[in-house]
Order: sequence, then structure tokens, then C-alpha cells
Amino acid sequence: MAHPLRGRTLDRRTVLRGLGATIALPYLDAMQPLRRSDAPRCPRALFVFQPNGVVMSEWRPSGEGSEFEWSSSLSPLLPLRSQTTVLSGLTLDGGRSHGDGTGDHARSAGSFLTTAHPKKTGGRDIRAGRSIDQAIAEHIESLEDRPPFHSLELGMESGGQTGVCDSGYSCAYTTSISWKRADQPLAKETNPRVLFERLFGDAEARAASEKKRRRDRALLDSVLADARALRRRLSPADRDKLEEYLASIHELETRMDTLEQESDEALADVPVDLLDRDRDPGFRGRLRLMYELIALAFHTDRARVASFMLGNAGSERSYRFLGGLGAGHHSLSHHREDARKLDTLARINHFHVEEFSRFAQRLSELEDGDRSLLDRSTLVYGSGLSDGNRHNHEDLPFFVVGSGDRFFRAAGHLVTPRDTPAARLYASVGQSFGMNLPSFGDGDRALTEIHAQ
Repeated sequence: MAHPLRGRTLDRRTVLRGLGATIALPYLDAMQPLRRSDAPRCPRALFVFQPNGVVMSEWRPSGEGSEFEWSSSLSPLLPLRSQTTVLSGLTLDGGRSHGDGTGDHARSAGSFLTTAHPKKTGGRDIRAGRSIDQAIAEHIESLEDRPPFHSLELGMESGGQTGVCDSGYSCAYTTSISWKRADQPLAKETNPRVLFERLFGDAEARAASEKKRRRDRALLDSVLADARALRRRLSPADRDKLEEYLASIHELETRMDTLEQESDEALADVPVDLLDRDRDPGFRGRLRLMYELIALAFHTDRARVASFMLGNAGSERSYRFLGGLGAGHHSLSHHREDARKLDTLARINHFHVEEFSRFAQRLSELEDGDRSLLDRSTLVYGSGLSDGNRHNHEDLPFFVVGSGDRFFRAAGHLVTPRDTPAARLYASVGQSFGMNLPSFGDGDRALTEIHAQ
């Protein structure tokens, strides 16, 4: 049987259009060039920042290479062991004081993706460095086949960029890890609904009838006619992919509506002064929505690079829903070897790795041409502090999942020499995008130990 497109390929930028909405499509067989070897490389990268360090005794694996033993905190990554490298020994020298005194939390975030030493100031003269995600985004912008969004800057906690948040350091350092320039941090999006509509909705039409659309119809209703027309042009396999994709969009929007309704009902009778982070009833749900939206953005090629802050530097979010102590995360990190605090911190670390693993496994189930989306991606997870009690910036907790479109290999537990700059890892991620990046930040070279060749 002849291919429905009669030898023509479907444009990678094809979208479904309707009344005030556009929906990007995932990668379909019909979008592939006739010869798979002609398919362009299309890697993605996500950088995830965890605040306040970890319990290193529960994090660091024993043994090296492929024969290491998984630690308690990292055990949720077991299903992804063939795609995972756990890194020990990486350092952010820019996070150290260098004579500036206290302020390690601000420096841990300000240096996380820049590797630069942030200028200690609470005024407008902030300065760090360009972050690796923005260096990659700038490279992507130079490509002919570039996505609609330059990059995504996301987080689980809001926060302004003015004022002082940590020992004389501007709040810009504690609330941002993405820096377009040395003096320009980028604000992050923390609302899943706003992110969803930013990625898939028409802003002008939404402003005119947002209330009606939110209550009376799902976003997909306005594009069904275009979807039906497209189905007739696709092979049976692509039709099944399209149906599954449309169903996932519809299900995601329904989940967001339900989450918002439950949150409104739960908070309706709570005094305004009690609406603090300790009383956030939907953190796990919002976290999963953010991860799923990142997956959708990558799957539809709306964006190829993103940063995600699980909390602001020095976050005091309570994780009482995990059991253990209900104190704020930052307060717990000053554990002074208290067994109860260490137990709660370990629960927090395990929870975040578990949710990350759930997201990565989702990427492994999504097709992107002849590979999975996880195969195309490089997911970097780390913290700018090692032990939150010591506030140290060496031997940081980092791991990498995904092969970056077959650029990386899984190296098991890679123990690098003391004070190996994290910048070497970032140079490698940049190179996976085809960048001419022999070094980055304070690193002198790439981390070739994890390169596939």
C-alpha cells in the first residue's frame, strides 16, 4: 500500500489550528525524511536544581563504574540504570565565599549553571555569568530548524528578583539559575496552567474569552476539525500516535482543572495570612504537571532546553506530607547530625529523585523518530550544595540521565578527581548539541569520560 503522503513528508512544524488555539504535534513517522540517516540530530536538555543539598551518606553510591551499589536516595533510578551516570567529585568553585563571607545558598543557585562567582550585592549591579542553558539556547536560535520557544525557565516556587534574600545577596541569585547575560537573570514560570497556555494557546484570543473557555470547553475542542482532516493523510500507525497524543493533551488539561478546583476548595476558608508554603495541598500534583509539561514541550519540539528549580535557594518549603518532621527544608538542612532531621531530609531527597525518575521513564515511553525521547535528551540533576549543614560546594550530588542523541554513554558511578569543575559536564552537554564549545565557565575542557566516543 502506498504511503498516505505519496512520498511527501509532513512538515515538523505542523500544528492543529482552531478557534484561538494551536496544538503542536509529536514526531510522527510521516515527518521522517525518506532516508532515516538524513534525519537531523535534535537533542534536548533539562537542568534540574535541588536546593539545600542532600544527606550524602544516603546519596553517595558505594563502588565505582558499572559495579556500584545504588544508594537509598538514588534507588528510584534503578529502572533507568542503563541510561544513568552518577557523578561524584564535581565542584562549583563559584559557590565558595572567596572572601565574601556568608551567603552560600545564594551563591549555590547563582553559580549552578553559570559556574561564576556571583557579585555580592543587593542592588541593581548584580552579576554572575551566562548560564549553560542560555548558551545552548542561543546556539539553537542560530539553526534553520529552530523551535518556537528559545528556552523554558521553570520552578516550583515564585519569588521576585529585587531585594536582599541571603546575607547581602540579591534575591535575583536565590530565585534564578538561568542567566541570559552576566547581568540578566531570567524569571521563571511556576504556574502549570500559565505554562500550558503559553505553550499551546493563542494569547490574544485567550485574553478575549479566557473565562468562557476555561469553564465551558477544553482546549482541544477548537482543533478537532483540523485533526480529522489530518487523520486522512496519515498512515494507520501515525493515526494511532495522533489519537494517543490528543488524548494525553485532553487528560492533562482535565487534571489541571481538577487540581485548581481542589486547591480552591481546600483554601476557600483559610485566612490569607495562613496561606503559606506549609499549607500547599497540591505540591506533588503540581510537580508532576510541570514535569509532564516539560515532556510535552520536548515531545512537540516547542522547546529543546529547559531549567527547573525544585525550590528557591534556601527554600523553607515543608514536606510534611512525606511524614517525619514538618519543619522547613532549609531549617532541616542545618541538621547538626540530628537523626530525626536527617531522616526527614533523606525522605525529601528520595521523593525528588522518585518524581524525577517517573518523568524520565515517561520520556522513555515517548517516540521521537526512530528513538525514544529519553534517548534524545540529556537530563542533568544536581544541587549547588553538598551537605546543607556544612554549606560546602565540592563533591556535589549530580547525576545525568539520557544519551543526548547518542552523544553520552552511561558510566555507572563516575568518581572524578577532587575539585573537578561542574563546568566540564556543562561543556559536554553543549557539545551534544553540536556547539563548538571546548570549555565552559571555569572548566578547562569537557567531561569526555562520559562521551560515547
